[in-house]
Amino acid sequence: MSTTDTAPAARTARANGLRTFLLHVDGELKEFWRSPITLAFIVLMPVMFYVGFGFAFRSQGDTVLDLGEYSITQANLSFGGVLGFALMSVAFANVAIGLAIRRHQGLFKRFRTTPVRPVTVMGAYLANTLLTTVIVLGVVTVIGMFMGVEIAPERIPLVLAAVALGFVCMAPLGAAASLVPPSADAAVPMVNGVFFPTAFLAGGFIILPLGDTLSAIVDVLPGRPLTVLLHGALSESGQVWDWPSVWLLLGWSLLGTVVALRWFRWASEREPRGFGSGRRKEADADAVGE
Repeated sequence: MSTTDTAPAARTARANGLRTFLLHVDGELKEFWRSPITLAFIVLMPVMFYVGFGFAFRSQGDTVLDLGEYSITQANLSFGGVLGFALMSVAFANVAIGLAIRRHQGLFKRFRTTPVRPVTVMGAYLANTLLTTVIVLGVVTVIGMFMGVEIAPERIPLVLAAVALGFVCMAPLGAAASLVPPSADAAVPMVNGVFFPTAFLAGGFIILPLGDTLSAIVDVLPGRPLTVLLHGALSESGQVWDWPSVWLLLGWSLLGTVVALRWFRWASEREPRGFGSGRRKEADADAVGE
C-alpha cells in the first residue's frame, strides 16, 4: 500500500480517536456536574471555606503579616490558602476517591471490554479534573476580588505557575492514593483522613503553632511546599519563588506517577456485588436451556 493510500486512513483514525476522546470528556463532565454529592464536597466546599475564613478575617484583610522571608496581607494569605485547599480537594481528593469508587464498582473493568483505548478513558477523566480545577479556582478568585485580595501584575505568572505545579503534583498523588482503599465505601473516609489534616496543617488559612517534630513532618508533605509557593507569589515583599518547595513538589509528583503507573489496576481484585453473579446466572440459565 502506498503512502498516499495510508494518509487518508491515518487522518480518519486520528479524527475518530479525537471524537471518541471528546465523547468521553463530555460523559465525564455530565456525570460529575450532575452529582449533588460531588458538587457539594468537591466544588462547593472550598468556596464555603473561603467565604467563612474570608469574612472572619475581612476586617484584618489589610494587616501585613511577617512570615520570616516575606510579608503578606491577611487577605492574600487566606486567598493563597484556599487556592491550595481547592487544588488538593479537586486534584487529589476527588481523583483518589473517584478512581477508587470506579475501580471497585467495576466501571473501569467494563471500559476494558470495549475497543476504547485506556489512554482515552484516563485522559478524559483527567481532562474533566483539570477543567473542574480551573472553574473552582476561577470562582475562588472572583470571591477574592471582593475580599480585598490584591496581586501585583508582575506576580500573576508566578501564581499561575504555582497552581500548575500544584496540579501536576496532586493529580498523580491522587491516582496513587486511589490504590489504598480496600472498597468503595472506605474510599471517602480514608482519603479525607489524609486530605484534611494535610490541608490544614500546611498553614494556608492560619499559621498554627506546631512543635519541632510535627513541623518537620509537615514541611515535607506536599501541602506545605504548595502553600509556600502560593504565599510567596502573593506576598507584598520579600522572597517570591522558593526552589526547595519546587523540588519537593516535583519529587512528590514523580513518586505519585511511578506508583500509579507501576501498581494501577483497572479492576478490583474482588468483583463488585452483582457484577460477576449476574454473569453466572446468565450462564446457568443458558445451561438449563440446553
